[in-house]
Amino acid sequence: MKKTLYVLALCCLFGFGNTLRAQLPAMGNIIKYNITPTAFGIYTLQYEMVLNPKQSIAIGLGIAPNIDLPFKETLLNIYGDNAEAVAAINSTSFTAFNITPEYRFYVGGKTAPEGFYLASYLRYTHMTHEQVYQFTSSSGKVHTPLINTTFNGVGAGEMMGVQWLLGAKDNIVLDWWILGPWIGVMSGHSHGTDDMSDMDAEDRAKLESDIENTPIPLWTIDATVGNDVVDVDLGGGFYGLRAMGLCIGIKF
Repeated sequence: MKKTLYVLALCCLFGFGNTLRAQLPAMGNIIKYNITPTAFGIYTLQYEMVLNPKQSIAIGLGIAPNIDLPFKETLLNIYGDNAEAVAAINSTSFTAFNITPEYRFYVGGKTAPEGFYLASYLRYTHMTHEQVYQFTSSSGKVHTPLINTTFNGVGAGEMMGVQWLLGAKDNIVLDWWILGPWIGVMSGHSHGTDDMSDMDAEDRAKLESDIENTPIPLWTIDATVGNDVVDVDLGGGFYGLRAMGLCIGIKF
């Protein structure tokens, strides 16, 4: 699976670069890999194309298979005395994919792609996950529906960093992403099935209330429990930080 994702990411990067080179007079091209988040299971590639002595454009692709649930520690602190909730939180993992187009402006005496820069960027994120959601009805039956969720989010941010050209031919690139906060919105939908024939209307209403009262900051949650079906629509603020990233690459 990881190998397939890498191949797709590389195809997107080179396809993007070939299209731009055909339309714009490029002054340099760089392929970079962000080594910092690799220890956390996040893999990021970036292609940068220099347009003139002060400006460049770039696109990044990130893949994160099986990362932890967002707000995991917050939820564990809230539900630490609820064994069912803790089991559900700990069993949840996401697979995430993001695309980050970026515009850079290099400041100072050096010319692009070297020196201190300011960047504006957009980010699209797609995430999926599966979770066994365990609950007990009033009849005493333990239910364990498998919940599948898909998230999509868009955001924008600003970043500052420094890039160095190394080696005898200045073809080795070291790019330091110093700080780059971003904010956006995300929406998601969850769906699960289970035999809930033992549950009456009061049980279903309680389950809906339990789901909707999950305290995710800045999010709204709308749950519907039908005949053997659980559906949840959720969405809200989406934010993150590109910080202390160290990329190494090749200029050509």
